[in-house]
Amino acid sequence: MLQDHYPFTSQTDLRGATFAAMREVCLGWAKSDGLSFTENGDDHLAVETSRGMVELRSVKETGLNCTVAAKDVRALFMVKSTVVSQVQAQMPAVAAEMQWTDGEVADPLPANFQFMRCTKIEQLGPVFLRATLEGDDVSSYGEDSIHFRLLQPSTEAETEWPTVAPNGSAKYSDGPGAPHKPVYSVRAVDYEKGQIVTDIFLHEGGKTMEWVEEVQSGSSDRDVIGIIGPMGGGVVSAKRSLMCSDETGFPAAARILENLPVDAVGDVFLEAEDGEACGYPFKFPKDMNVTWLKRADGDRLLDAAMAACPNYKGDSIWFAGEKEQARLLREATKDADHPSDTLRISGFWRVES
Repeated sequence: MLQDHYPFTSQTDLRGATFAAMREVCLGWAKSDGLSFTENGDDHLAVETSRGMVELRSVKETGLNCTVAAKDVRALFMVKSTVVSQVQAQMPAVAAEMQWTDGEVADPLPANFQFMRCTKIEQLGPVFLRATLEGDDVSSYGEDSIHFRLLQPSTEAETEWPTVAPNGSAKYSDGPGAPHKPVYSVRAVDYEKGQIVTDIFLHEGGKTMEWVEEVQSGSSDRDVIGIIGPMGGGVVSAKRSLMCSDETGFPAAARILENLPVDAVGDVFLEAEDGEACGYPFKFPKDMNVTWLKRADGDRLLDAAMAACPNYKGDSIWFAGEKEQARLLREATKDADHPSDTLRISGFWRVES
């Protein structure tokens, strides 16, 4: 029983979903994230995640029941949110009707949300800034999930921070008070000081650049922000890997590279407008081959990734860049039968049409 291992649990009925259909959802999720099954029967399925567990059971009364369990309230919320997002992707009508048994929450803010203050922004080479965020509790930010949403206060109206939707997921306003909420990577954590360090790629325009300028100018109503997380993929620990990134993925790539085994081997392709002159600090394992691509000279990350992928079938492939490029690389690796659990191919930005 899940309750024997985790003190916090919640349940929901998945009305309109069949056990067979949800099994396929869980199988795809487990394969892509490298999760393990503790139960895998004809009418009972249990999956262990880094935050807790998810259990599916066929029941006569409602057809299908989902139970989630975790060690604390924050982790429970994150497991519930993950379940909702997985169901939403395949069965949006089912996701919309989900109601968890822990019901209404006393605090309208999501359990994985917290307010923080930006205490420092400093230059990090010619095209990056390093921001230090300080709050009450950053204990949930480890190696298994290294991304978070940085919610910047609205400049158009009173900020409407996220709330909890009836199905247990975070609900964001779409009005003028909605905060800007880009995703960033945790570059470092100081648990004693309650600090998260993140690096921001400097680019023209955009709400984040406006926020940075206002915080640097000393605007006291802009240095308090919200964060939601942790989220996304964790630190790769493969012995042999191909890593490809443009500037938007440099902080995540740097975090991963410095945590690879000391004897790791493989190739790293890094694309920046002026190549290595971007000055972003990396620490590379001594046996990794590093190639800097200079966009100003016509070098392209996708070309390098496509050319190198055939040499890494069955090995870890990590890509961070433009969304359409990521889609094309996913299709190429799928056509070449690369195992899906070895791939982490992400689109961090999109070309504006």
